[in-house]
Amino acid sequence: MDDSTTTRRRLLEGASVGGGALLAGCTDQLDLGGGSGTGTDAARTDAGGSTVDGVGAIATVDREALQQDRIEIRQELQNGNITQEEARTQFAELQDEYISEAVAALAETASATDGVDVAAEYPSLGAVVLSGAAVPIIGLLDSADVNALVSQSDVEDRAGTATATESA
Repeated sequence: MDDSTTTRRRLLEGASVGGGALLAGCTDQLDLGGGSGTGTDAARTDAGGSTVDGVGAIATVDREALQQDRIEIRQELQNGNITQEEARTQFAELQDEYISEAVAALAETASATDGVDVAAEYPSLGAVVLSGAAVPIIGLLDSADVNALVSQSDVEDRAGTATATESA
């Protein structure tokens, strides 16, 4: 096994355990440490009639660009050009923008992949739910747009929690 295969395997092992850890501080929105397992993994049937379960996919956010923009906002704050509250608001908006762009890129990549459908998008979580054949879905791990694959129930449970919190 060459070094690139070993490095990729270690990255994927870490991503599957931490899942969204690379979402620039957004892991609290999607608890990937293991859901209750009681989610609704709705089975879908493909054109061939075989049952295929959905899979959650976590989008890859450009952490370096986000960090650079965060530094610029912090500099503006230190220079007195913006208030603390304005800095927080700007960073939250910027973070949402980066995550939404990452989800859109992931959804586009998945939609362009034969045998994969995007069943649902969760931009606030940085995730989508995919359905289709296992091989092309797993093949998406080769895409720079996919950070990790997680249980569909983890994504849907977290989405339900986020919706309930927002409406309260």
